[in-house]
Amino acid sequence: MSRSAKGFGRLINPGVVLNPELNQKIAAFEAMTMERSDLDDELSRLRKQQDVTEDNVAEALAEDEFQCTLRGQSFVGPSEEELQLILRNQLGGIINKLAARYERLIYLDADIRKLKAAIEKAIIVANEESAAAASM
Repeated sequence: MSRSAKGFGRLINPGVVLNPELNQKIAAFEAMTMERSDLDDELSRLRKQQDVTEDNVAEALAEDEFQCTLRGQSFVGPSEEELQLILRNQLGGIINKLAARYERLIYLDADIRKLKAAIEKAIIVANEESAAAASM
């Protein structure tokens, strides 16, 4: 039994048999939970990639300044517009991916909450129906 099914299992009274629709909802919940975990892993990877890229850009700019100083030249760094263009070129793709993953995460979390509430409600109904049938 999976971890989330065990979580719902504590809500199910002994002897209660869940209908196929409820079992499908639990399976969908488990799939969504796995997708959320995968998204968390991917977000972590993308944030690390962003950090490395930012460090590389900063290091390249510092190296340019250092080389100019060694040659006795004055260093004129990139203008604000040039710097924004450099950052957009280097980080744009990563930031777009992060934004898309965060958007998916927001919707997925909402769907998980709704599905969890529906499953819990269906389990309560199944428990009540089972108790009613047992008392007859």
